[in-house]
Amino acid sequence: MTATAPTAPTAPGVRSWWGIPYATAERYRRPVVVDFAPDRPYDRKGVAPVQPDSGDWLEADSGTGEDCLNLNVWAPEKPAGKALPVAVYIHGGGFEYGANTQITSNAAGLATTGRVVGVSINYRLGALGALSLSQYGGALAEASNLFLQDVIAALTWIQRNIAHFGGDPDNVTVYGHSAGAYTTFGLLGASSADGLYRRLGGFSGGPARSIPAWWAEELAHRFVTELGVAGNPEKLLDLDTTSLRDALSKVAPTDLGVRGGVDNQATGVVLDLGQPGAVVHAHPMDVLASGAHRDVDVLLSMASDDMGWWVANDFDRFDPGTVDRIVDEVAGWRISRSRAKKIVDAYDQDGRTPAEVRAAVMADYLFALPAARGALAHAAAGGNAHLLLIGPAEGAPAVHGTEMYALVGQEQPGRSADQAERDTRIRDLVLDFATGEQTRLWPAVTDRPTSESVGHPPFEATAHYQQSLDLWEGVARP
Repeated sequence: MTATAPTAPTAPGVRSWWGIPYATAERYRRPVVVDFAPDRPYDRKGVAPVQPDSGDWLEADSGTGEDCLNLNVWAPEKPAGKALPVAVYIHGGGFEYGANTQITSNAAGLATTGRVVGVSINYRLGALGALSLSQYGGALAEASNLFLQDVIAALTWIQRNIAHFGGDPDNVTVYGHSAGAYTTFGLLGASSADGLYRRLGGFSGGPARSIPAWWAEELAHRFVTELGVAGNPEKLLDLDTTSLRDALSKVAPTDLGVRGGVDNQATGVVLDLGQPGAVVHAHPMDVLASGAHRDVDVLLSMASDDMGWWVANDFDRFDPGTVDRIVDEVAGWRISRSRAKKIVDAYDQDGRTPAEVRAAVMADYLFALPAARGALAHAAAGGNAHLLLIGPAEGAPAVHGTEMYALVGQEQPGRSADQAERDTRIRDLVLDFATGEQTRLWPAVTDRPTSESVGHPPFEATAHYQQSLDLWEGVARP
């Protein structure tokens, strides 16, 4: 934290604590939880994680750096008569971008309702947090799922200290968007996280996209080779952060069909069971099906046009050119070509362009399918699961990230009255879920994917989840 950082923003009716250190960590080492020093002012934003660009959009007044393991807390200005539920938000950004300094991580909007204590955390990203290097042993033996270890350290700190802020350590909801959602559900497979949460919520991400150990090692090999240290990977400890950051950008796949396909050749929660320094003992979907965490409530959600963001903002790279190339792509997910064509044909409707067809295919494979399967598996095991679908509002298409302001109770600048109504509803359902007020929610999933919707989706939510299950039946979504 720099001495010149301006005072962090405050909000009416809310007490704020910014940049509280929850752990320390040497490069590529596991985090060590630190004690809370209650006498410090905590009125400056903490350091944000290192990431691939300048970070101007992060609102990171204290800059970026490796010493980024800090969290923010927001509590109602007037202490409640009892300990409040705690809502812990994990930001998204593909495990490479994002911070708790952004307005879209500012949970003051939840705390101002008086119903919860809000928390937002930082975790190590990219080459410093999402690479698996433990296979090299030595000084790198702890470098497996470091970002997930960071989150678990933050939850440990919260359990020990949140009562100081009026929060209930036994009533913690963890929820996140995109990478934050995959991280949230990754906690299910990490036994070291057991007992640290009561509810899990995933928005555009959930119990899927787990990274196989073989790919995690392959990506690490490409990384150390790019940096010229394959013969002695411990030299990574001495390289500058810019070199590490840039090397990962050069060797990691960027195409979403590769990153989110059947092999999940990206960065994220690694299924590292059997690896040195293993953190995750099981796939989160298997944990849900086992009933081992049937006492944990889950909420899973997608946006009706989740992949439309890439059509609008990354068209040249995302556009397949022809529908036949989408069939090739889906067949590459180890699906028979005839079945792949049948699946793609189901989305090649209503005059969609090839890019729009690809977006619809990937939205269901990446988001609808694991959400519905996860909710059904949890319900079958005796757990409480809710499904949600977020549609567009006036001026706000239902693309990836459309709900980020609403998830922490913030108002998106220039929003329409229709978006304000939709986003207030999203905020309130987050609060209802986090407070355990199930009677305020729609019916839980039973043996069918019953779903609520907000906004104006172009299809009925429950029917869409069911159609996704039927269309992709028997197809693996690891």
